Amino acid sequence: MKSMPLPMPALAGGGVALRPWRVDDVDHLVSAWKDPEVLRWTPVPDDAGPEKAAVWIAGARHRLETAIALDLVVVDGGGTAVGEVGLSDLDHDGRVAQIGWWTAAHARGRGVATQAVSLLARWALGPPLNLTAVLARIHPDNEGSLAVARAAGFRTLATRDNSEIVIVAATPQRPRPAGIDPDVLAGEEHKTTQRG
Repeated sequence: MKSMPLPMPALAGGGVALRPWRVDDVDHLVSAWKDPEVLRWTPVPDDAGPEKAAVWIAGARHRLETAIALDLVVVDGGGTAVGEVGLSDLDHDGRVAQIGWWTAAHARGRGVATQAVSLLARWALGPPLNLTAVLARIHPDNEGSLAVARAAGFRTLATRDNSEIVIVAATPQRPRPAGIDPDVLAGEEHKTTQRG
């Protein structure tokens, strides 16, 4: 079984930093799970209260060790949690992962998500993961997340039945993933929850 590493040193830039979830983040997570925009675009547990948030946070290490997901808190310059960004559906053989994010209501429109997505995608495309592609699956009506992905350097790869737009990371080092079949990437075998 392969695991997923934590970024070391922690990723930071553009007024934000990414760090693992901690027990003292429970209130931030519960608040986000009650936010109408987060609820609209992100699967949230039933009865999304402090107990569920604590269990979810406690499960972060297991998700990391089993390569299920890398979930990181986005904090602003003052250390306040303002969102989440993470990788999931890591395909070690294909060297592809999904990226998702959400931003707290009070932090939207400040470039927080764009910075966080850009930091994590650049890290994922380099060592130690050396992914070939980082994908985001975004509903066409989720204009905020589409704008974030594009501002972070992602480009449209495919549109599926007007239900989602698949966007792929594009960095100066990897303008378009070589040897990747867009139909396979956009297909059913790579599913993820999408964050808004």
